Amino acid sequence: MSNVQAGSDTHMVLFCSNYINTYKAFEPERLPWPELTDAELERMRGVPFWQEILYTEMRAITIIDAFSATVENPLIRKALDLMGKEEKRHEHLIRYLIAHYGITIADQSLEPLPADIETTFIDFGFGECVDSFIGFGFFKIARETEFLPEPLLDILDILMEEEVRHVLFIINWMAYREARHGRRAAPLRALTSLWYYGRAISSLVNVALRNARNESNGVQFSATQAGEILGETRLRHVLESCLAENARRLATYDKKLLRPLFLPRVAGALLAVLKLGSLFGTGKRELT
Repeated sequence: MSNVQAGSDTHMVLFCSNYINTYKAFEPERLPWPELTDAELERMRGVPFWQEILYTEMRAITIIDAFSATVENPLIRKALDLMGKEEKRHEHLIRYLIAHYGITIADQSLEPLPADIETTFIDFGFGECVDSFIGFGFFKIARETEFLPEPLLDILDILMEEEVRHVLFIINWMAYREARHGRRAAPLRALTSLWYYGRAISSLVNVALRNARNESNGVQFSATQAGEILGETRLRHVLESCLAENARRLATYDKKLLRPLFLPRVAGALLAVLKLGSLFGTGKRELT
């Protein structure tokens, strides 16, 4: 982060102002919702996670609102309130999509929030970072495979772009929080982030395992449940798509803001291993 010290007032103003100033107003009902063919409607209605997306948005609203009420800094609270407003609009958009295209979902109730609302918000934030990084790649592949009509993907892309802003805010707020708690050195902040990334990934794996055992309660959404979007796509292409889309989307924002580094580095390392394995595999085939 060039010339801006994590934890400083300058840093706080930077990440809050960036978030607030990049807000875009729109009304979900007024977006150019496309008419779908019977085949496209069938595919839309067969997507397994609309209900889980809706639940995720509903839970996000309660977490952000509850945490914002505990924040004393007026500028941070203003940004959090705006984030809550955006999550409410996400919920509104998904509800409109579900009604507009006749998608059937089951009613789900929200579970009570834990007493430690700050930790709950941090867990939510790092979960957003993990889901968004993977989701960016899946969304790119959905476009490539024409999984849904382009005009509809353009509407859903609005939500993806707002998730980028959420991730940037959360990453920078977390660095600001850690510095204010005496952990100004980047390695110390990285250790805390690694802990929360571990919790988020563990939660993601648990969801995937429940789905594999058909034990999902239908109220948790993650990118692991979008398998049918991938089709025959190989892991190497998924990683390349995640990395490319993550870099492309983040590149449009202020370079002085901290970026999430852990997942791109892990994905980059795994991609390098896959490429190396492919290289040696090719060489072996040529020798035999």
